[in-house]
Amino acid sequence: MYLSIGVSEEKFMDSTPYDLEPYMEAYKLKQKMADSQAWQFNMYTMCAVQTAVANVLIGKKSKAEYLKEPFSQTAEKQKQEDEENLSETEKKRQRDRLLMTLQLMQANFELNHGNNDEGRQD
Repeated sequence: MYLSIGVSEEKFMDSTPYDLEPYMEAYKLKQKMADSQAWQFNMYTMCAVQTAVANVLIGKKSKAEYLKEPFSQTAEKQKQEDEENLSETEKKRQRDRLLMTLQLMQANFELNHGNNDEGRQD
């Protein structure tokens, strides 16, 4: 087990479970990334098979096309377009939400630290 998470036998024997926790977290993250990558590869394969089957069954009338760019590029472009297309009302709503959050933080600070006027130079 210790070798699978990248720890030498010596370090494994000399460490407490708390010391080995970062290695286990790194291992879990690596597994999660591998799983995500496998899922993405499967999506590309499914798109290729779908395009091939549609072209074989329907022929030249098929409108199926394989992906023109990777999913990550498509997602980045969509995110940029969404940010650019924010309406003025949405921008105003976000500004108002930020203002309310800051005012709430200020009120909480004043409640927790009192209204001590010492040192203030208003």
